[in-house]
Amino acid sequence: MTNGADGADDFVATVVIPVADADKARELIEAMAEDVQQWVRHLPGFVSANYHISLDGKRVFNYARWKNEKAYLDGFRADPRSTAMREQILALAEGGPEMVGYQPVRSVTAA
Repeated sequence: MTNGADGADDFVATVVIPVADADKARELIEAMAEDVQQWVRHLPGFVSANYHISLDGKRVFNYARWKNEKAYLDGFRADPRSTAMREQILALAEGGPEMVGYQPVRSVTAA
């Protein structure tokens, strides 16, 4: 594993931010987490997934961490089950959610 200039790990984080009716946001989280529990967490290079709900109850913030970009692309993105997972998110969300991958650049930790 290589490190960035400030020593941050060279991992990839995927972020999904769908907007849903307040009554569907928790259902959306449960659906996403169920897929991760059943099969995504067993893929090589998967590290973790975290789910947050906005204070107004309308937005879900899903942050998943992968060992590196190759693990994400060759594991999750190449798996045919990921298409069904994305379709399920789209069915529960209002409009298309933002689904983006990120690489770390800098990290500041507690003193």
